[in-house]
Amino acid sequence: MDEPQRPPTPDDEDIKLNFFPDPPPFYKHFTTENLTRLKEIEKEAAPEDDETKSPPSYPSTKLTAEQILALPTELRYLIPPEPPADDAEFHVFGTKEKAKGKDVFQQNMDFIAEQLKWQDVFPDWTYEQLYPSSSTESTTDDPSAQPPTANNSASLDRQNYLFRFLRSILMSYISLLGIVAANPTSEQKDQKLKDIMTLVANIHALINEYRPHQARQTLIAKMEEQVRKKREEVEGVRRMGEKVKEVLAGFGGVDGEDKSGYGGEETMEDDMRAREEDRRRVQRGMWEAIGEVVG
Repeated sequence: MDEPQRPPTPDDEDIKLNFFPDPPPFYKHFTTENLTRLKEIEKEAAPEDDETKSPPSYPSTKLTAEQILALPTELRYLIPPEPPADDAEFHVFGTKEKAKGKDVFQQNMDFIAEQLKWQDVFPDWTYEQLYPSSSTESTTDDPSAQPPTANNSASLDRQNYLFRFLRSILMSYISLLGIVAANPTSEQKDQKLKDIMTLVANIHALINEYRPHQARQTLIAKMEEQVRKKREEVEGVRRMGEKVKEVLAGFGGVDGEDKSGYGGEETMEDDMRAREEDRRRVQRGMWEAIGEVVG
């Protein structure tokens, strides 16, 4: 037997209304009047012709830190906090993050190096980048002082480096086979294996730099596929429209036939039977065309 349902209580209504948390209470201070007051205070505190004042603490306002602290509470909420530095650390869901992001590939390489060290396979192996970095920036204003390895992402010939690394891997593997055949316990074997691992890791890193290009080409391919499907749909509608016009024209031809010149009752009956067959044929064609249009 089903239990009787209890009537709703005020607590149930609160649960339904507060399913999502309310916004922070300081959102009420973001009004047009407060924004106007803050602009007027900024104009009075930092005139354009005054060069003796210290630079503002926050890029989004002309006020200094002392002037911001002197503002009323409802106006201080309108000034966003200073953005964190690139190397500043903060916690997101219990994980340390940086404003500039993190190098996931380097973290993966460090994890692999730790695992190799923990398993006593290669205790001293570390990832070494063998190609010029595509994100290196010149620290001086003189372009001639820029180091030769500071190539941007467009000028870096990744394909050339991939072929070079692949040839180096093949040569290292052949050399490794010769070392193992001569002396399986030779220390040169471990060094060759480390070299192969470093080359493979560099190939992996270079391939990862093609990710933006892959995403762009995938998006282009999807958009071209959508355009192709739309064109096919438009062409199908056009063909179906022509077919419907032909069927409608057939209706007009049947209705516009000359009804005169009947020689007798039998001829009239045959003509009526033929016209009835034509009418049914046209109707079947119309229903078939409608079925194709509908789907």
